[in-house]
Amino acid sequence: MESARDKNGKTEREFLRDYDVTRYFRPSVTVDAVLYRRTPDGLRALMIKRGGHPFLGSYAFPGGFVERDESCEQAVERELYEETGIRGVALRQLIAASTPDRDPRWRNITVVFCAEIDDDLTACAGDDASEAVWFDVKFSDDGTLCFFGGGDAFDAKLETTRDAFGDVDLNRTRITERGKTAFDHAKIVYLLADRLHRGVL
Repeated sequence: MESARDKNGKTEREFLRDYDVTRYFRPSVTVDAVLYRRTPDGLRALMIKRGGHPFLGSYAFPGGFVERDESCEQAVERELYEETGIRGVALRQLIAASTPDRDPRWRNITVVFCAEIDDDLTACAGDDASEAVWFDVKFSDDGTLCFFGGGDAFDAKLETTRDAFGDVDLNRTRITERGKTAFDHAKIVYLLADRLHRGVL
């Protein structure tokens, strides 16, 4: 049976043979893992201290780039293990963060996964993480996050905007003071804390 032809007279095989992968802009894809516990006034979350640029010495979630033959689910499990030594945690997708300027290196879209745990897991920094730290994060409705952990304490402040569903809109929310947080991870912490506070997670 002859293959169907498109408006240009090509079969699917011919279309794929001639397809130009450079025709559309291609952002990179990363993944991040948020391990957390609920607390009375916020949450407790695992973050790593970045051992390289950008945001050298700042705190981020364990994560990194998706490799050529990986799914996002495989990549986040690998990155979590490489940067913290933790494995075997059941992670589920929290959100995809795609604000164009969220990463100063390039247009990177990250798929954020999360896992609620009962107790702090032992984390040993590895790969490009110089430390792995459990932070207690106090959350307030005015957009302030207070981080305490690993002998460090700092605040991050945001001007929050909500979307049509009442959720924190990562694209329109602005970080006004990042403290020692990297990338847009203060926004993601705030979104998670807000969902927990509202009982929607």
